Amino acid sequence: MRTGDKKKVDFRELLERLHDPVQLRVVITGLMLVVGYVGIYMPLSSRIEETTRKLGWQYKRQALAKEIEFLRTQLGEFQDRLPENTDANQWAQYVIDGIRKFPLKLLTLEPQDPTSVGPYTAVGLKIGLEGKIGDLDSLLCWLETNKRLFRIDSVEIAPTRGGNDVLVMQFTLLGMKT
Repeated sequence: MRTGDKKKVDFRELLERLHDPVQLRVVITGLMLVVGYVGIYMPLSSRIEETTRKLGWQYKRQALAKEIEFLRTQLGEFQDRLPENTDANQWAQYVIDGIRKFPLKLLTLEPQDPTSVGPYTAVGLKIGLEGKIGDLDSLLCWLETNKRLFRIDSVEIAPTRGGNDVLVMQFTLLGMKT
């Protein structure tokens, strides 16, 4: 027998084996997988990758839009507490007017250089006061709840040399402005 005849015999034998339904199903399933991979997936794989990349970019863009909207909402809550076009002297005058509401003695008031905090400016005041603990506490409560946005950066409280219930408080006050 020649090799060509042997190939024909193997091919005929293969066709005979396909008469068995189980083996026919295995061959057809394999062929369908190969046709699906070569005919469908391979041509579309680059488009799938590009679409996945675009989808990821759009998800990031959506998250950024949500964050911007959240920050705008937060800014709206504090916008009325951020005065525009104010300088250190106006801030100092506002704080002095607030201190006058309490029976406290103003020892020092030193404006500090404004610092940039993102799109805002922080105006700093170093203040020294003398008074009773209840009055100092009332002033701190006023600073926390007034119409402007303040933050106490540092505070030092010490008793006076006289030994009475009078305390000396020095603190650095930061006020935000646009």
